[in-house]
Amino acid sequence: MQTLMKVPEILNIPPKLFPVITDFNNYSRILLEGGRGSAKTQSIARVLLYIGEKRKVRICCGRVIKDSIEQSVKAVFKGLIDEFKLNYTVSEKEIRHNKSGTTLFFKGFRENEIVNVKGLEGVDILWIDEAETVTKRAVDVIVPTIRKPNSKIIFTMNRFVRNDPVYVYCAGRPDCLHISINYFENPYCPKELIKEAEICKAKSEKDYNHIWLGHPLDQANDFLIAASKIEFAKTLKFNNEVIKKHSVMAVDLAGSGGDLNVVKLLTQQSANGWLEEITEKWSEPDTDITIGKIITFYALYKPDILIIDADGVGYSMVNSIKKSIPGTIAFRGAGKVKNINSNAKNARAEGYLTLKEFLQNGWLKLTCENSCRQLEYLKVIYKPGYVLIQSKDEIRKEQGESPDFADALMMAVYAIDKYSYMFHQDEEQSFGRVITDFNPFE
Repeated sequence: MQTLMKVPEILNIPPKLFPVITDFNNYSRILLEGGRGSAKTQSIARVLLYIGEKRKVRICCGRVIKDSIEQSVKAVFKGLIDEFKLNYTVSEKEIRHNKSGTTLFFKGFRENEIVNVKGLEGVDILWIDEAETVTKRAVDVIVPTIRKPNSKIIFTMNRFVRNDPVYVYCAGRPDCLHISINYFENPYCPKELIKEAEICKAKSEKDYNHIWLGHPLDQANDFLIAASKIEFAKTLKFNNEVIKKHSVMAVDLAGSGGDLNVVKLLTQQSANGWLEEITEKWSEPDTDITIGKIITFYALYKPDILIIDADGVGYSMVNSIKKSIPGTIAFRGAGKVKNINSNAKNARAEGYLTLKEFLQNGWLKLTCENSCRQLEYLKVIYKPGYVLIQSKDEIRKEQGESPDFADALMMAVYAIDKYSYMFHQDEEQSFGRVITDFNPFE
């Protein structure tokens, strides 16, 4: 439970957003996302006005349409200045602190205006509100212009789509403070707004999930898994512990470029409940070293089932690993489906449809942010008589990364669904034994 901080009254923001204050100097990027009533805009305005009182900074506040930010964010600034009697002067073009010299000005980032980024080079802080309306082109043009030492870019948004360009830009960056917040996490949310949220929830769950919970809108049927299901899977709890916890280890092997080798270990928590417990990752082109790592992880985690990506370079590697671990399962994404009633085109599609079923039924708890991020942008392709999952090459082209974490997770779930009979093998059988006589460092 978060405790309240002793701060100046102007910095009374939701406790979940306190890191914006305490860790402000530790990040070059800040992303706040969530639904209505979460105080994202209000909180950033308070923080910026406070900073501007303490030292001279140049702050640009932007939206796609300049008029809208002047009518909204500028009004928020003016209201706070009046409420706390701050030493700022509000003029038509800017807001200036009369003592520190801080200036706040406003800029529009409409698609046909973004080529004009004059004036941004010397900005200390760029704040883009309603960043869900900003295009990828705008991100590519604007972001590089903010290069002053110790400068920062702040985004506040409620995503329309899961692969939003601002979200994709920020996701996984170690220099980005990323906080999701909603109205029920804001102790200052007016009762009137809370009532409005409940009315919306009763009328339309889809609208409520987006407007008030900040979940991206699912675009038609092209995304495989609803964002709400991914969010739900993060908070899942299992009450019925099992006596014998089975486990599955899956390995997605790096293909090319910046791909990673990823190991996932899923452990059984209840009769149908599984936990994404361990994720290992590394970048290594040497196949012998990779083989050694896999065998080492197998000996360490002692899974009941080991399944490995056998496409591409993986084919020969799996054959080598089978010499040490005979029960290893080779997964071929382009291979035939095992369920004859499935409408999946191949094993990869069947695996992802199975993963979707696990998430929909609450059978899988997600713990890895990389997995969650990659699951959000997976697209399903509908063809007459069958379905496909967007290819790795297409995903890499669109997202700038291969879905290595998602694929490893998918293979683990696929193994649970298709090979669970192996859980009940005689313990004396060779499969599942720990390799004790192998030292990869010899």
